[in-house]
Amino acid sequence: MKNNFIKHTYIFSFFLLIGLTSCDNLLEVDVPSEQLSAQTVYASEPTAEAAVNGIYQSMVKISYYNSLNIVLGQTSDEFIPKTLLSSVYTTNEIIDTDSSISTMWTEFYKTIFNANNVIEGISGSTTLTPAKSKEWIAEAKFLRAYNYFYMTNLWGDIPLVLSTNKDISALAPRNTQAEVYNQIIKDLEEASADLPANYDNYTALRIRATKWAAQALLARVNLYLGKWTEASANATAVINETGTYKMITGLSSTNSPFIADNKEAILQIPYFNFTYSYEGSVLFTTTGTYMLRNGNTLFETGDDRKTKWTGTTTVSGVTYVIPIKYKNAYTATPVERSTILRLAELYLIRAEARAKLNDITGAQQDINVIRNRALLPSTALTDPTQLLDLISLERQRELFAENGHRWLDLKRTGKIDQVLSTTAGKIWSSTDSLYPIPESARRSNPFLTQNQGY
Repeated sequence: MKNNFIKHTYIFSFFLLIGLTSCDNLLEVDVPSEQLSAQTVYASEPTAEAAVNGIYQSMVKISYYNSLNIVLGQTSDEFIPKTLLSSVYTTNEIIDTDSSISTMWTEFYKTIFNANNVIEGISGSTTLTPAKSKEWIAEAKFLRAYNYFYMTNLWGDIPLVLSTNKDISALAPRNTQAEVYNQIIKDLEEASADLPANYDNYTALRIRATKWAAQALLARVNLYLGKWTEASANATAVINETGTYKMITGLSSTNSPFIADNKEAILQIPYFNFTYSYEGSVLFTTTGTYMLRNGNTLFETGDDRKTKWTGTTTVSGVTYVIPIKYKNAYTATPVERSTILRLAELYLIRAEARAKLNDITGAQQDINVIRNRALLPSTALTDPTQLLDLISLERQRELFAENGHRWLDLKRTGKIDQVLSTTAGKIWSSTDSLYPIPESARRSNPFLTQNQGY
């Protein structure tokens, strides 16, 4: 199969316009006629698949990844600007008219809208083969779940919109986080059942969701919900696929988890029609604009992640550590892609779940996979509390500058008040752990209430 990301550029570019046209309602998107959506886009397999690709491509907009990485990195204790100037993100004084927060809200819902459109369009088609239809609907459900996972962790209770009916979505009230998580789990379980178990359909490119991507996200979701047994089982299902997934060893600029289609990658999103990622070309380069706030004290001596994934810069006579996991800045090789799921996270998830279940030996084995890859010695810790602290630290070391993990980890573990109330430059209140519902969304939908503290 040819790569539809290129072959059907004109089709999914059109499909993106479906989700990117703005109007004054909750999701700030306009819906084309049912005739155009169903009869044109979902009339044949090539155009239907291009519509599925369009969901992925709506996730590589600069505003989507810029906000997801930079805003979350700054509101946590991870990033500080190279200028050392304070912002509403570094101080946690965000207001409900902030453009980045509003853009993030809108981009998530646009992607969810595109997923809903695919589910409805393919479900209503009479010309597509059942097998392909089942797979594509599963992909759309996976991507909808991925976006709702971030939304509910950033804003808490949010409208759970499962259709393209703008009359419903425009006035949708906030659903509870429990309701949102129930839908996420439902979508992921259904997706896992119907997604392919390998990348054969995509010419071995790891740019589309598989059964194991759904299992990986389920592992993360169950970890966040404190469902340790389920999280461990989901992670194990992926880890056991040893013919497909392996940890990268011998880290280098040409051997890393961020290079296209490497063995550690579970799901990557290509930067549309380019061989580089947004992270490598703009955000986290040797001349990038963000530094690791605690980079000088974060890593143990000899940690290969500091050697291979960071650099240094001097500002006002002080040396700071900067993230450079992605190496390709506008060059042809190595081809890199924004990596949203990778095997290392699954070992970290299972280590934490096992420690919570008092499987100390199992937790040690998993965290040592992470430590040994970083050229650090195995841990011999047996105290559950100390082991969990080490796992938390290894998450910070392994997943820095990746999709807001640090911000979400501080929130889910209940450490956010303790850590950020003592972080230099923060003006912290416990209500800052949720972002404000954008004023523009609340203005157009009177049923949207505001989070506390705003």
